[in-house]
Amino acid sequence: MKVLHPVFGYVRIKEHGTTHRISARWVGQELWVTMPKGLLEAEYNRFLDRAKDKLLSLRPAPMHAIGHIIDGPLADFTIAVSTDISRDARIDVRTQNVLRGKSANYTIYIRNEITTAGIDNAPVQDFINRNVLIAARHATTAFVLPIARRLAEEVGVSPVEWKVKDAKTRLGSCSSSRVITLSPRLIFLPEELRDYIIYHELAHLSEMNHSAAFHRLCNRYCRGRETEYIARVKSFRFPVF
Repeated sequence: MKVLHPVFGYVRIKEHGTTHRISARWVGQELWVTMPKGLLEAEYNRFLDRAKDKLLSLRPAPMHAIGHIIDGPLADFTIAVSTDISRDARIDVRTQNVLRGKSANYTIYIRNEITTAGIDNAPVQDFINRNVLIAARHATTAFVLPIARRLAEEVGVSPVEWKVKDAKTRLGSCSSSRVITLSPRLIFLPEELRDYIIYHELAHLSEMNHSAAFHRLCNRYCRGRETEYIARVKSFRFPVF
């Protein structure tokens, strides 16, 4: 649920049946609030009023800007504004005579009218972010999935199907039906971290939990560097939210 707040703009609210306190965090320019189920609106408002100064001090700087190039190992993504597109956004991809040594250059054109109120506000940042992730999904399907299939062949396993789908908290998953799903956010990771995520999911084809046997297998796939890669993925700052 989203509500409009006079200070924070749109706030995303999630009621949680097992929590006993209110908490808040920024996701991009949007404030996410988790609170106990059935909490009175007055208590929610008092929490935001008490925490206002601290939350505003923690508000992250806007992530996206017109002309900014998001640089990935295989593809890059340029954010541009256009006055001659009929839709709110258009994504162009260049795969011939590419620039900067990439496999593809993506340009995310935002219709000029979308940015007239400023690019720093939360709805515009969220709109740009969604379109960058759409382009990232295309790039992951085109350039990461072939790598994933090659790595699967190298280690001698094969999922039933590969999928690309975004999830904010998971870079990959492997279902009990042996379907591996990869996040489009993999397109932004350095090569060795991208491959680690793929190896992690491939290891789940043999070991469905995170047992010692699973980690031994994943570590073997990663040539003894699993622990290092786990730490690096945790500290990696993605250029999208």
